[in-house]
Amino acid sequence: MSKNSLVLALVASTLLIGVPLVQAYATSVGLLRVAWNHDSVTVYITLEKGVAPSYRNEVIAAFNSWSSALKAGSGNPSEFNFVFLDQPQSKKRPADIMVTVKRNTGNVLGSTSVSSSGGIIQSVKITLVANNAMGLPLETCDFRTIARHEIGHAIGLGHSNDNKVEPLDLMSPTYDFVQVGYDIYPSTLDVGAAIFVYGNDGFGLPNTSPIPSAYP
Repeated sequence: MSKNSLVLALVASTLLIGVPLVQAYATSVGLLRVAWNHDSVTVYITLEKGVAPSYRNEVIAAFNSWSSALKAGSGNPSEFNFVFLDQPQSKKRPADIMVTVKRNTGNVLGSTSVSSSGGIIQSVKITLVANNAMGLPLETCDFRTIARHEIGHAIGLGHSNDNKVEPLDLMSPTYDFVQVGYDIYPSTLDVGAAIFVYGNDGFGLPNTSPIPSAYP
């Protein structure tokens, strides 16, 4: 393979229904060792047939939670922006982040696939569900929390080492919607990890290089 060949890496992460067994607070969060190289990051949201249009607003609210947290944490109100597209930019590259909301996918509450090259994120696909494994609608607060978790992956965060039911870190690898039932926002640890990667100047370069596997 020549040095100029494009090498794509795919990182996939899922959020599962589960009741954690170990009780411990989050002290670190994994990093996917990839990052965006531009600000703003574009987002296109698709709803599966039968999913209420209101879910688009809930997804936007979840993205805005991250943007607000990063702006506040970095002290830079003009950076860390997401732009929501009404139409795809093109068939080849509809948006930086493609979000699909489905009615149900079994025990998987959300999943994220990150494609990257040379440590730079090229595209992200997020799948969210409107209903739980029993086919019942998720509470909107649970849906937003799951969306925020997947957005954390979309900006380069892995899972935290938190397995405590209450309080639960946003980037915990499992989520029990029966036990929680309220909005969970990016924690100080989650925001600190993202700012560690990106600095205070938004999603654009320069970023931390090389990115370690965990923070702090």
